[in-house]
Amino acid sequence: MPVSKVQNTNVTANRIVEAAVQLFSRQGFAASSTHEIARLAGVSEVTVFRHFPRKRDLFWAATESRLRRLRISKELRLRLESDENPRTALPGILALLVETVHHQPETIRLLYLSLFELDHGAERVLRKHLVPLFQPVREYLSRCVSKGLIRDVEPGLAALGLAALVAAHQGLQSVLMDGTSLCVSVDDAIMTYTEFWTKALLPEHVLPGVGVSEVCLEGSRHQWRRDSVQPHSSKTL
Repeated sequence: MPVSKVQNTNVTANRIVEAAVQLFSRQGFAASSTHEIARLAGVSEVTVFRHFPRKRDLFWAATESRLRRLRISKELRLRLESDENPRTALPGILALLVETVHHQPETIRLLYLSLFELDHGAERVLRKHLVPLFQPVREYLSRCVSKGLIRDVEPGLAALGLAALVAAHQGLQSVLMDGTSLCVSVDDAIMTYTEFWTKALLPEHVLPGVGVSEVCLEGSRHQWRRDSVQPHSSKTL
């Protein structure tokens, strides 16, 4: 096949995938038709099925296009591998989670759909993309437990708890909590979660004479927040 034709094929497939991301994340799997996706992508429905024989195939292509953006920065990975003190490492982990939820809402919605609407086949796809994100955190927490740096908790549950609290709280806080409990910005959310998990996981709540918030602010001066997530723009994926 000529190079130009291959490029055109890839461009068309990418346009279809992006349209699918928009519709699936807004409407869910069942409520999004291939006809709507084709119209949004500016192609015929026949073209959609030429690239993706089944609607389910298109959903997984759309989901994977977003899950590929989930990764730990090299800087944060090295900090975890070097067993950095949890007081400064936890803000970096939570920054990764908070910024993902805030800046990649489509990814989170597609993740929910894959779990609750398309359970068949979800494990393989999610394992492929989420384990590389989850495993370094779990292993870090496991080493911290063995060294007595954090409380004696099950590392896998702790890692899941970090992720689940951020994802669930961001979605439900306006429904279940009064206005004084809302996290109104990314920085506010990172600070709030860091304070909560520092108190929950560390044997001592605060350093002598130093509040948790001060630890977080000091960590921000060393770029634990902005360096935690690899930058990925939707145009380059």
